[in-house]
Amino acid sequence: MENVNIKRIEVTRKSLYLYWLTFLKPYHKLRQQEIETMALFLYYRYQLSEEVSNQELVDKLLFSLDTKKSIMQDLNITNNYVFNNLLSTLRKKGVITKDNKINPVLIPSISKDSLNFKLIFNFELKDDTK
Repeated sequence: MENVNIKRIEVTRKSLYLYWLTFLKPYHKLRQQEIETMALFLYYRYQLSEEVSNQELVDKLLFSLDTKKSIMQDLNITNNYVFNNLLSTLRKKGVITKDNKINPVLIPSISKDSLNFKLIFNFELKDDTK
């Protein structure tokens, strides 16, 4: 295949979301701590969706006190004020909606039993000599 480079990255399900958001940084422009937080929200959302088929319920459970505590532990954040400020920033940046849902464009399309995931970038080259 011409003009194609393929790289293989072995990841855990949890780290996949961190890579996903890191690669999409030109689109969402989140800072590193915000990327790490959103990656955990995506991971927990995936876990919840394996158990619960109703997506409205998944969204509610994702922003429940128990899930937020788990995310805070994963991030080593002990102060609720710091975490709530982080959530406010994510809402202002539009990655979390005002009704506590993750912006759908940031949710990767991964089937439950999949053992691989492909993210394809198509770089459209423009003439930069002008």
